[in-house]
Amino acid sequence: MPQKEKKSPSKQTREQKQAPGRETHAASFGELLSSLVPASPKRPPPNTTWQGAPLAHLGYKRELELKNRALETFWQRHQIPGTLEPIRGSPLPRHYRTTSTRRAAWKRGTLFLHMAGTKPGEQQQPFLASPLEPESHGRIYRFLRAKISEPPFRMVAGHLNHLIIRGSYAEQAVIFNVDTMNGPLVRKLKLLSGHLQNMDEPVAAAFAYPDPSDSPYYLEARQSPELPRLKRLFGRQRLMVEHHGHRFLFHPTSFSQVNESIVPLMLQEAHSLLAPEQEERLLDLYCGYGLFSHYLAPEYKQVVGVEAEGPSIEAARANKKLNPGGDRVRFRPGQITSESLEDLLPAPLPGKEAILLDPPRQGPKEGVIPALARREPGKVLHIHCNADLLPQSVQKWAKQGYHPLRAVPMDMFPGTTEIEILLALGRD
Repeated sequence: MPQKEKKSPSKQTREQKQAPGRETHAASFGELLSSLVPASPKRPPPNTTWQGAPLAHLGYKRELELKNRALETFWQRHQIPGTLEPIRGSPLPRHYRTTSTRRAAWKRGTLFLHMAGTKPGEQQQPFLASPLEPESHGRIYRFLRAKISEPPFRMVAGHLNHLIIRGSYAEQAVIFNVDTMNGPLVRKLKLLSGHLQNMDEPVAAAFAYPDPSDSPYYLEARQSPELPRLKRLFGRQRLMVEHHGHRFLFHPTSFSQVNESIVPLMLQEAHSLLAPEQEERLLDLYCGYGLFSHYLAPEYKQVVGVEAEGPSIEAARANKKLNPGGDRVRFRPGQITSESLEDLLPAPLPGKEAILLDPPRQGPKEGVIPALARREPGKVLHIHCNADLLPQSVQKWAKQGYHPLRAVPMDMFPGTTEIEILLALGRD
């Protein structure tokens, strides 16, 4: 049963020409970086693709040089105040991703696994590895692709939307994103999972995730209330990762950092930028499974974490038993909006409150920054995984009397044109 492939919407990146009486289009960070990157004179290694990894052909020292140049230009063009520090490089510049995904398609009597953004017909081989993913991911994908192509598992091939690998460098889970969930399909998936357990790779668990909409967002689709959200096929219900002696459980469908190697450095930089004091309270907004909350809890009088996603909050609460300072931490579930903050958060402690804001890529909802500024926090750390939103958020904070102090860029996504920036702000 062949799978239909959807084209992901393309984003216009051409710089607009200057017109009389109009401001010149401010190029995005990615555009500025791409203009500096020379075209690769060579092809990727055999059975490998550079799809999604436009800088993978560069040496990492050269990649960081170009990223620093592009970021400095971006900073100057947007006239962002504060101190921009050099980009912190990733300990693993390649083979670092702890989450990978392939879109499934049945073609020419076999299962093809495509990288996101690959158009139908562009990929001539059933599977291509990425230089940004651990080699173990490639071995798991190849094994599953061959197995699912066999006659006993044609049912799985007919219902498979995506194959997803998530976890840590120590353990990994496989998620079968399928277009329905029924008894015969689950039995086939459990049989397939039995073969997975016999692999030499550290596959700790396997799950089935029903997605009848066949969404390109593979773990963020609107799901039918008649179907289970996630079906465990074998292994633990949660995965685990460790940083600086702290242990963190997280749900397979919840957000987790894709570059595990740089997370310890990010935690250290967050600590340095916030400079915690024992009499302060920390508000950790978009806290996920409690990574910052639990790491910083021993340094604060109280920590309050807020996250909308249910499984993440449940994991954050479970992590209280695994880490020191758990008795100081409280987690509250809820959508973070300007209207909801008053109910989600305790009464303000003007000057004695620090805010750590780590929103998703699209940034916080409108009105959230002014609502937080009205609490008069003494310190703010706003993390941007989308550098292009930083000038806008700086303007919003400036209207409330807060200005940038230090900006610490981190190469969370080596091999790509993305960058993560930790921005510390203080009051005028």
